[in-house]
Amino acid sequence: MIDAESPDPELLDLAFPYAMDAVTDRERAIIEQRVDAADGATAAAFDDTVRGVRETLAAMTVVDSVAPPAELEATILAAIDGPAVGGLRRTGPRWLAAAAALVVAVGVGAGAAVLLGRDTVQTSPDITAQLVQEQADTRTRAATVEGGGTLLVTTSAQLGAATVTFDGVPAPEQGRSYQLWLVPPEGPPRSVGVLAQLPTPDAPFVTRFQPTDALAMTIEPPGGSPLPTTTPVTALVLG
Repeated sequence: MIDAESPDPELLDLAFPYAMDAVTDRERAIIEQRVDAADGATAAAFDDTVRGVRETLAAMTVVDSVAPPAELEATILAAIDGPAVGGLRRTGPRWLAAAAALVVAVGVGAGAAVLLGRDTVQTSPDITAQLVQEQADTRTRAATVEGGGTLLVTTSAQLGAATVTFDGVPAPEQGRSYQLWLVPPEGPPRSVGVLAQLPTPDAPFVTRFQPTDALAMTIEPPGGSPLPTTTPVTALVLG
């Protein structure tokens, strides 16, 4: 029996496959039952997540994609699912579930590459590291990187821009790359870019950001991923 007064964090994970129609009819009915029985905050968060995913997918209809193999969705879902609980497959980390769902939706190969290119937040050519440093509200913060070293971020809220440099951060292992993300309070992370070279004080990485964004870094394949597929190795709030 579901306790209507108890929060249901797992339900928020289920919002991604639910929004993507990546559940069976029986699973959909169970999820909807759990939404109806959930507390107001959980139900509202579930609805917001579903709406956000569907709006994102609607915006992708202009993307030329290739059809994924018929078995791809089942393979990805099997990789992120755990033992069944309460009649439902237990989902993996929320970012991984979202990434898998979006990759299935837009296809693989060329489709995924186009998605990455269109959704990446590009560094504005009129924003330079020097310009960020010259702002009166400049603020520098540090975050420890798992695996060694420190991520240094200098922000200007007035300019809405930040510089990123590494201090003692080792290069990722061969065949992997660091990828930076802007993470809003709600909705999926937005790719800032894949770091082809490690940013240094002499050659920092520069990006714009929103006041409510956090910055996170994950380790991804060389070309990057449409959404994070690993746990961040470091993160900090930018606002």
